[in-house]
Amino acid sequence: MKSRTLSLLIIFSVWCNSTIAQDYKKLVEQQFMHYTNLIIKKDFKSAADFIIEDLYTLVPKEQMITAMESIFNMPDFDYHIDSAKVLKIGDSRLIDSAHFVKLQYSNILRMRFGVDSTETDSTSAENELLTLTLQSKFGEPHVTYNKTTGYYTILSVKDVIAKSKNLTDWKFIVMEDDKMPFLKRSFQKNCLNNFSDISGKK
Repeated sequence: MKSRTLSLLIIFSVWCNSTIAQDYKKLVEQQFMHYTNLIIKKDFKSAADFIIEDLYTLVPKEQMITAMESIFNMPDFDYHIDSAKVLKIGDSRLIDSAHFVKLQYSNILRMRFGVDSTETDSTSAENELLTLTLQSKFGEPHVTYNKTTGYYTILSVKDVIAKSKNLTDWKFIVMEDDKMPFLKRSFQKNCLNNFSDISGKK
């Protein structure tokens, strides 16, 4: 009888742990997609509430919102995001009383810079240089240029760190080159090393 009870307790414990893991990963995905959709809609003020607050010790929140609005609303810059999806979600790690999760996502970027014209040699050279620059950042197979429309289509795959104090409310920061000084300053070196891969799956 005792053996059966012990077995049931073990099975129940495993089930509970599995359920909790799936619950927090589901929340991470839902809240990150909500954050992404706010950016797609250019609601940067609301999107700023989903950014890891540590970043605002370096860049004030209002300044961040203003910068995002300036970039995405430039008159000579047409920018669209779609097909966003979470590819992988790692396991939670407890570091300094906060929970951290690394996830990977992808989306399609469509952008056009200024009024496109391929009639002059100078513009053609500029387009070629820009194409090479984007290919070096996102990978050659992931960047295409449509000479007819002037649009670049980019498959972007990026890593993100999510942070929560309670496994319920999550904040995010994309691991991009321009944010690495902040990441190195805000997180211990061994913490960043822990996020060198994504062991979990969606």
